[in-house]
Amino acid sequence: MKNYTSVEEQVEYGLNTIDPDRKIEVSLKDLMFAYQTIGLLINFFHQPLHFPSLESVEKFLGDDNQGAYHLLSEVYYKRLYGIWPEDIRRGFDESRFDNPNPPYYYKPASE
Repeated sequence: MKNYTSVEEQVEYGLNTIDPDRKIEVSLKDLMFAYQTIGLLINFFHQPLHFPSLESVEKFLGDDNQGAYHLLSEVYYKRLYGIWPEDIRRGFDESRFDNPNPPYYYKPASE
């Protein structure tokens, strides 16, 4: 039986291997884009009245071309993609930050 993890455990996995005093440089514009995107997600999801149905969540999330998913893809693949030092980039390639246990939402309904 698999050990399924929380979303927090997925995000935090491997981060303890990074010196908390280490810094990188990122453009203020790209950082603000990321910050505004996270703020938008918080603003939407903090209030259940914003998503009374699955349809309202799907509309908010959008797709590759528009909506929150489009913004998240922009942050992940464009704005922050090239900022990582070589050892961190290698860590991505070597799955150093990938929790070996799947997140809870991978758990089949039958389990």
